[in-house]
Amino acid sequence: MPLVLARIDDRLIHGQVVYGWGKALRPSFLAIVSDSLRADPGRADLYLFAVPEGAQGRVVSVAEALAPAFRADVDAERTILLFPGPEEALRLLEGGFELNELNLGGLHHAPGRREMLPYVFLDDADRDRLRAIRRRGVRVYAQDLPSNASHAIDAWVGETT
Repeated sequence: MPLVLARIDDRLIHGQVVYGWGKALRPSFLAIVSDSLRADPGRADLYLFAVPEGAQGRVVSVAEALAPAFRADVDAERTILLFPGPEEALRLLEGGFELNELNLGGLHHAPGRREMLPYVFLDDADRDRLRAIRRRGVRVYAQDLPSNASHAIDAWVGETT
């Protein structure tokens, strides 16, 4: 079964993911790839409470996500991979995990970030990481919900692939 969505969203598992993307994609496995969240089981459990009934949820570190057993789990299910930011997605790619597409679904306002869309705010480090991800042949696009328009990020990050 395919990886149905890889998504950067600083809110991780929440209504847009569970109801918006979940209804359209019917995932059976939602995995958050985050070293900091993996190191905080109590906080991780709060996100996992939002996993829809009938689906599995897991929080893994980048190193755990690179293990062949995790990739087998991803490939065996209809999986949504969630990243809190571009750093984790880039590290996963650098470790050899293959992604064809990456959805930029929500990076919200923080000091030093500028608005690209109402749900996407980027700083220079985010732009650098997104450029590096695109150089690896990954199609990166912004889209908050499957029913809404998809946006190319070319103008936001500079170079094109």
